[in-house]
Amino acid sequence: MVSVKPPGLLTRQPRHPRTVPPGEDQADRKLRYGKSGCLMAPESEFTVPFDELDLAAFAVCLTCGHLRDGTPREQRCRCQPRTPEWEQQWQGQDIPSDLALCLLCVRDTVTTRTRWSWLACESCRHVSQVVGERYGHRAALPLGRHSIMNGDVVQPQTATTIVVAASLVASVRRGSELREWQQVEFDRLAEPLRPVGPSVPLVEWQRRWTPSLGASVDAFDRYGVMPVPHDLSSLRQAQTEFLATAR
Repeated sequence: MVSVKPPGLLTRQPRHPRTVPPGEDQADRKLRYGKSGCLMAPESEFTVPFDELDLAAFAVCLTCGHLRDGTPREQRCRCQPRTPEWEQQWQGQDIPSDLALCLLCVRDTVTTRTRWSWLACESCRHVSQVVGERYGHRAALPLGRHSIMNGDVVQPQTATTIVVAASLVASVRRGSELREWQQVEFDRLAEPLRPVGPSVPLVEWQRRWTPSLGASVDAFDRYGVMPVPHDLSSLRQAQTEFLATAR
C-alpha cells in the first residue's frame, strides 16, 4: 500500500466526481483552502453550511447512540423509521445526516453528508496524526470514512488479487474495531443519562461530556492502539488536566 501524506490535517474532503450533480462540470468546481491550508469542500454542495447548523436542534438517542432531529431537515437515528418522504429530503447526498458523534471520544460532533467526511472530530484526528507520525505512520487510526482518506491505496500496476484482498480485509477489520469501541464508550457515557428518557439534547450531552483535547487524548490512550509518547508533553498535559476534572 502507498500512503501519501497531506500538506496538513484535512478538515473536509471534496466530493468524488461521481457525486457531482449532473450537468455540473467537475473542472468548474474551484478548490478552496482554509486558513491552515486545509482543503475545503465547495459550500454549494450543502443545503445549509455546516457552521450555520443549530446544534440546539439536535438530540442524542440514548439507545443507538446516533443523532436525531435537527433543522431545517429532520435527521433520524437508527431507532426511527426511514420513510420515502423522509429519504426524499436527503436525495443526492451520500450520507442522510448532517452531524454525528465522534467515533473516538464520542463527545464532539463531526459533519457528515458525504462519503469523504471524517468519522472523528478535529481534536481526535490531531491526536491520531501526531502520535502516528511519531511512530512513522501517516496517522495512528483510520478515521476517514473513505479508505483513501486513511492512506489505504494499492497501486494497480503492482497489485495482485491477494494484496488487494488483504488490504480490504485489514481496512474493514480496523473500522469494525473502532465501531465496537464507539459503542462501548457511548454506553459508558450514556448510562447515567438513560433514566432521563430515550434521548437528551446534544447541548446537554456536551455539557455533561465536554469535548476537549484532553478528552481526545484520554480516549485514544484507553483505545490502546499505541501508547502516547511521554515526550509529547502538550498531549500528556492536556490529558492530565482533563483527568483532574473528569467526572
